[in-house]
Amino acid sequence: DLVASVGAPEPRPDRPAAEPWTVEDRLADEGELVWRLPLPGADRDALGLVRRGDELIVTVGPFHRVLPLPSALRRCTVSGAGLRDGRLSVRFAPDPELWPRGL
Repeated sequence: DLVASVGAPEPRPDRPAAEPWTVEDRLADEGELVWRLPLPGADRDALGLVRRGDELIVTVGPFHRVLPLPSALRRCTVSGAGLRDGRLSVRFAPDPELWPRGL
């Protein structure tokens, strides 16, 4: 199953539990996977994304976080992203050089 579910950061007693980070499999319909990350209160103009190896660096204003990519996404290239209603959706397209044949 190509759909990976990645747990959100460990909950802290002083904060409510975060939404899970999920990967939606859209390979059959759209040829991509979508990683959804909750970013409540983030402003699109202050948002930055950088792919560095097997990590995605997310910057919001002066804050940044280095996120390890789920295994299926490590074999993909970033094809786009969007922020809507406090949720970041990062689209990934399979890299033919790295993706197993026949999938």
